[in-house]
Amino acid sequence: MIRKILLNCYQQGQNLFEKTIEIYKHWAEYNKLKDSRRVAISSKIQLTKEQKQAIDEFYLKNYGKKIPYTWHRHYTAFTGKFDLNYFPDLLFHPEFERFMNYRGSYREALSDKNLLSVIAKTANVVMPKSFLTCTEGLFKDASHNILSREEFLQKFGKIGEVFIKPTCGTSSGISCAVVKMQNERDLLSGKTVEEIIDRLGNNFTIQERLVCHQSLKAIYPYSVNTFRIVTYRWNNKIYHMPLILRIGQGGNNVDNAHAGGVFIAVEDNGKLHKTAFTEFNRKYTEHPDTHVKFDGYAIPNVEKIIEAARRLHTLLPQLGCYNWDFTLNELGQPVLIEVNTDNGAVWVLQMAHSKGVFGERTGEILQWLAKMKKMSYSTRKDYLYEYLVKQNKNHKQI
Repeated sequence: MIRKILLNCYQQGQNLFEKTIEIYKHWAEYNKLKDSRRVAISSKIQLTKEQKQAIDEFYLKNYGKKIPYTWHRHYTAFTGKFDLNYFPDLLFHPEFERFMNYRGSYREALSDKNLLSVIAKTANVVMPKSFLTCTEGLFKDASHNILSREEFLQKFGKIGEVFIKPTCGTSSGISCAVVKMQNERDLLSGKTVEEIIDRLGNNFTIQERLVCHQSLKAIYPYSVNTFRIVTYRWNNKIYHMPLILRIGQGGNNVDNAHAGGVFIAVEDNGKLHKTAFTEFNRKYTEHPDTHVKFDGYAIPNVEKIIEAARRLHTLLPQLGCYNWDFTLNELGQPVLIEVNTDNGAVWVLQMAHSKGVFGERTGEILQWLAKMKKMSYSTRKDYLYEYLVKQNKNHKQI
């Protein structure tokens, strides 16, 4: 009896915590579009009566209730094209991503970039070589030998030109940098080895500075230009959303949209679309620095990137949705840079491609979200990725 009471209290606590998270994430997505720069974009158009009616009917049928027009209006204003299947950020982070990546312990573990290299090796996927790492304050060399802080600083202080980045809890290229270490000082910033290490904290990696394939270098040579590919598990298959390429500009050595980079749609065959964008809708038909024209520009081996991302997800089916960042090395091989398991930027994919990320599956995914929202936290594990709802005869249909 006591065990039953305690279990009930625990489950109620989980449900309350989940509800709090959902409310917070919904609030966060609403507030993003209050940014004056986004308001300026959305104010350029008004949805027609017919478009609003189509949105209402689609969501009432599949989600059980209407949603605000805010996201359809913003995407339509940004792209110039209306698509009923635009997936609102209001439902992506707070619901789809949260339900897909239900198992929080896996989500946290797999977001650690120092752990990812071990998994990538198993999947035969190349990652940048790490010369030195720090994991929860434990310093190691490339052979995973433990180093004292003094030994670590000595090796790092004369390592030459490398790329440094935190491995936990970061996004948008924050704290990532190229350094050129000589005599315990960075020749580029003037900072000492102690200052750099102290700023990075307890979880970081020091990697080789990648040289991209010529097809990427020709567009912009000063950053590692990366492909964002999002894979998701649905009905026991692995799908991928439309790809984008992120490109640095203005001398920056990072390519993230939040850090001032541009992004452009990429077809599965490697061809770029006509126009690249910034986060706040500045448009380019050629790169502003190199003047390489985008329309039809072909990048090789994109199909190999897609295959590698799907292979990795198949190896890690515990989570339903991953945000992979890849590039191509000098030999044209796909190189995995990192993976994110939370707060994936679905907006950038839809803006680049002028269409919803789920296409014809949008309706059934909304139906799944509506089912999951009615369940308690402990029950959801039996209905992940939609597959069990349709296949498992031992579970009651919701």
